[in-house]
Order: sequence, then structure tokens, then C-alpha cells
Amino acid sequence: MNARIMAAPAAATVRRSRYAAPGLYLFALPATLLFVVFIAYPILWVTGQSFFTRSAGGAPVFTGLASYREAILDPVFWTVVRNMALWGAITIPVQMLIGGLLAYFIERHTIRLRGFFRTMFFLPVVTSVSVISLVWVQIYAPYYGIAQAYLKHVGIVMTSSAIGDASSAIYALILVNIWQWTGFSMLMYIAGIAGLPGEVLDAARVDGAKGWRLAVHVIVPMLAPATKSLLLLGVIGTLQTFPIVHLMTGGGPNHASEVFGTLIFKRSFVLGDTGAGATLSVIVLLIALVLSLIQIVFLGASLSPARKERP
Repeated sequence: MNARIMAAPAAATVRRSRYAAPGLYLFALPATLLFVVFIAYPILWVTGQSFFTRSAGGAPVFTGLASYREAILDPVFWTVVRNMALWGAITIPVQMLIGGLLAYFIERHTIRLRGFFRTMFFLPVVTSVSVISLVWVQIYAPYYGIAQAYLKHVGIVMTSSAIGDASSAIYALILVNIWQWTGFSMLMYIAGIAGLPGEVLDAARVDGAKGWRLAVHVIVPMLAPATKSLLLLGVIGTLQTFPIVHLMTGGGPNHASEVFGTLIFKRSFVLGDTGAGATLSVIVLLIALVLSLIQIVFLGASLSPARKERP
């Protein structure tokens, strides 16, 4: 009798959840529709376009995987891969290192001018890319540029612009990117430092940790979530690089500073070969997917501090 009485509410709960479940799915419908319309459908459309090319009359011609083979055999493709590897390998760690040092010294060694320094170092992040490109083109200008004004004191005369030389163009653009986005890394680390538990820092100081030792052995490990976030955003930002390169060099000279963004733009909108542009876009998507999986495997999917395992 008692078991029958206890089982009745449980059965009623199961019936209610069974009838309520279809209604609950409606709450996910807007997000699902947005995902399908603005993400899933464009990806499928671009993937379909990558298997076609345009004939002389403009009619679509099915080529299958031939466009992928042609893209991979193109020497410009491997120049782009090299540039993207350099871009990510240099900008991500340098931005995190300089941004972390700036955040530490601003938060720990400034009081009255803390807001001023935060604003000044973050200012390039919110500045228009067009303005940044114009300023740095003038800085790199030979004979009369700002860089030349300082280099002349050590006997160096710039006879050509750094972005006009094939051997230095990509590094000159990487420097501009670091200058622009280091403030964002600083802001992420400032938020991380503000969220550090004070009792842990006090305990470390009681144990004798201070100065550089406190920063390296206590603060840096506790900032791991901010570091993981910056690493993930850095990889995504590297694959999305386009405005600075397009405005300052256009991928030149002779494709020396070409990146995926500028190459896809040229193939699709300058040459009108949407099939080749779609093929490169799918390749970039696959590279992003592989890099994301690698990050999940080695760094974990969670960007927050480690949570306790459920019993």
C-alpha cells in the first residue's frame, strides 16, 4: 500500500515531464533557426560552391575535388600557410607576454594613474583599422618616416619601406597587429588578476613568496583560464586576419604578405572565381576545426577554473 502511494507522485512527475518536454523544445527554436539560417546554411552553400567552377559563358561546371587539388598545388597557397603560421606563432605569445606584464605592473604598481594607463594601452584596440594602417604606412615610410627619424641616430637609412620589401613585409604587418591587439590581452589579464582570491595571495606572501616569485609561481598559474581564452581567440583571430593586410599591402609584394583573407577576397571578388574562393574558405574552415579539436584535447573544453568531479 505504502509503495503504491509513493509511486503515484513519481508516475505523475514522469507524465508531466513527458507532456512538458515538447513545450520546452520551443524555447530552443529561435536559437536553432538562427544557427540554421546564418551558420549551417552558409557553410553548406559554400561547400557546394567549392565543387563547381564557372565556364567561359558563366555557367556552373561541376569539378568535384579538382578545385581542392588545384588550390593545394598552387605555390601561393603554401606562401599563405607559411604566413599564417608565422602570424600565429609570433603574435599570440608576444601579445600574451606583453599584455600580461602590462596588466601586472598596472594593477600592482600604479594607483592614481591606473585608469590612464589602462585607457592608453587599450586605445589601439578601439581605433579604426583604416587609421592604424595610415599611421603605420607613414611610420614605415623611407627617408622621412617616424621610424627613419629614430634609426638615423644609429646610422641606418631606410631606402625602402618595410612593407614594400618581400622579405620583411609579413613581419612589418605582424608588428602592427601586435601593437593593435596587445591592449586586449592586457584587459583580459587585468580581469583575471581582479578575480584572484585574496586569501591565496595572502597565504603565499606569508609563506615568503613575493615580487617575481609570487608572480611566476602563484599568479601566472591562477591566470590559466585567461591564457586559454587568449590562445583560443588568438587562433581564431589569426585565421580571420584581413583588414590590416588588405589596407597596407594588399597581400603584396608578389604575394609575400598574402593571408587567407586577402587570397579568398581576390579569388572571389577581384577575379570572380567564386569556386576557388569557396574552396579556400572550406580549407580554412577545416583548419579551424582541426586547431579547435587540438586545443580541446590538450587544454580542455572548459575555459573556467577546474571544477570538482561529480560523485
